[in-house]
Amino acid sequence: MRASSWIGLSAAIVLGICFTGCSDKVEQGGTGTSPVSPANGAASETAYIEPAPVDAELGEADPTKVYGGEAASGDGHSSENFDPAVGPYCDGWERPAAIFAATGQMHGYFEPCGCSDPQYGGVSRRAELLQQLEERNWPTIPVDLGGTMKRVRQQSQFKFQTLLAALKDMKYRALALGTEELQLGAGWLLSQHVPHDSDPELSLSFLAANVVLFGTAELGTPVHYRIVQAGDRKIGLSAIYDPTLLDGSVNLDPDTVQVIDPVEPLKKAIVALQAEKVDLIVLLSHSRLATSKELAKQFPEIPLILSTGPIEEPLTDNPLKIGETTLVTVGHKGKHAGLVGWYPDAPGDKFKFNLVKLDGKRFKDDPRMIAHMKFYQEMLKDSQLAETEPALQHPSGAKYVGAEKCGECHTKAFAKWSETGHASAFDSLREGRRGIPRMFDPECLSCHVTGWHPQQDLRYDSGYINEKMSAHLLGNQCENCHGPGSKHIELIENDDIESARKLVKVTQKQAQTFCYDCHDLDNSPHFVFEEYWPEVAHPGLD
Repeated sequence: MRASSWIGLSAAIVLGICFTGCSDKVEQGGTGTSPVSPANGAASETAYIEPAPVDAELGEADPTKVYGGEAASGDGHSSENFDPAVGPYCDGWERPAAIFAATGQMHGYFEPCGCSDPQYGGVSRRAELLQQLEERNWPTIPVDLGGTMKRVRQQSQFKFQTLLAALKDMKYRALALGTEELQLGAGWLLSQHVPHDSDPELSLSFLAANVVLFGTAELGTPVHYRIVQAGDRKIGLSAIYDPTLLDGSVNLDPDTVQVIDPVEPLKKAIVALQAEKVDLIVLLSHSRLATSKELAKQFPEIPLILSTGPIEEPLTDNPLKIGETTLVTVGHKGKHAGLVGWYPDAPGDKFKFNLVKLDGKRFKDDPRMIAHMKFYQEMLKDSQLAETEPALQHPSGAKYVGAEKCGECHTKAFAKWSETGHASAFDSLREGRRGIPRMFDPECLSCHVTGWHPQQDLRYDSGYINEKMSAHLLGNQCENCHGPGSKHIELIENDDIESARKLVKVTQKQAQTFCYDCHDLDNSPHFVFEEYWPEVAHPGLD
């Protein structure tokens, strides 16, 4: 009988690093950098420009992760994982005519990615970075490349609303619509696109030149392009969504969301921007990297393309120079911000680039962003989402009974479990992080209570509901690994001991799989099963 993981969680809690729920626990694919240098020094349309030093760690690329079928590794990226001392970002730069602060493919990681130190990213640190740029008096244009959410649920809507409020506070000018945004639905997107009341320049625009909602471009969103001001310079922004991303896993309503080939809409946007006599055109490309490269070749009048990509940590071959166009990717999960400085009067390259890791040393929490997170958690509480969202049927058909019931017979195993951090896993949700409790957040509950699917963040029908109704299922208990125990008890009562034992038996190999359901690379990057297994192992039959 297979159920959710509970075994591996102990190690993290024992080490005091048990905060979960910053986002979905399954690693995301993406659309990022995988260029390969031409062999034998042959000429190529793709040339490299020397980027500013990257102050981020080298991340491990997982060759099994793909985004829309595009490989995410095999491109020479280092798999070495270390955390060098971070220093000044944009070191030695003169004041640019404009600096673009680009983020994208956040995949729901509103807070720093991970449940253990070191943690990177989070909108709070992003806000602090933007504040620092403002204090330098650098004309800053924050933009997001889309891919903000992962799932299409009520919680995703709550998080998207929260993120939009945060982006507006950070003075973001554009959000390119990606797969995740489009799957929220045309009606929802229309309801969330609200221009700035007093200053249109500060409005956050949903941008997509080749996306049409409800069959008409007259609804006001998404806009095909917009113009922003940086000092006395006019900058035109446009965006496209790559139709090749619409594979079988993408669920869009064809009657309300239409994606067309981007070439003609982009041509029209460029003509319109040129008619406005803009000084620079920038494309936000929510695309496969190959598509962004082709667009760079096809539209040399676009000097800068900010693109999504398949690499979570795009630290090499970034940016690229394709003809006269500079192409930049910025990674996943909000762990970095890509800063692109524009120097229109420079004799050579007009752009400088720094991929800035959002660490906790240089970037402190912004109180406005903490307030947004607090409000988000209050929405989850008030909506009773964890209680009311449709529950899963457990494949075994059995019901959860709680660890104390198990302990009536399995006294030694119960005593062992009681000494581990699993038994007190829920306490960390009460304490929360940054002073904000997480007891009502499904993304946190799924690894801190009993009877939830740890990867889908959904409750099983007899799993934990709330403290009042399910006090017997607090913490990460026996049944998250051995499966719900009601049928096991029935078999014991019917003297079918052998069947009862087979039903709940878990091998060490199975246990390792269960552990990694919660102890994935994001939440427990230092977790090694062989080291922590002895902390929770309980062999024997009591």
